Amino acid sequence: MNYKYFLLFLLCIAFSLTSQAQSEELSSLDSLIYKKRSFNAVTKNGFRIQLYNGDEETALEKIEQFREEFPEINIMRTYKVPEWKVQTEVYKTRLEADRVLNSIKDKYPGARVL
Repeated sequence: MNYKYFLLFLLCIAFSLTSQAQSEELSSLDSLIYKKRSFNAVTKNGFRIQLYNGDEETALEKIEQFREEFPEINIMRTYKVPEWKVQTEVYKTRLEADRVLNSIKDKYPGARVL
């Protein structure tokens, strides 16, 4: 009879230790998620799709062509030495940007989400 109580006691201790370890693991995971969200809030405003980077003349041609094919999507041209970049508007989530990328990927295979 004492043997059964002893086994039951050991089982309770083992269960207690595993649940404590899992809760510590979850709290560290929650901490990492919080840190990642804080970092993203400070450093990143969203996601853009880059259609082209290269010389200015080709960038202007790409802008005209893109506006004819996809007038509902806003795009802009920026200059970072030594190239011009043609990018879309900012999307809040990666999912939104990926959806737009899927719709334009056939005509612009080199496009990518930034």
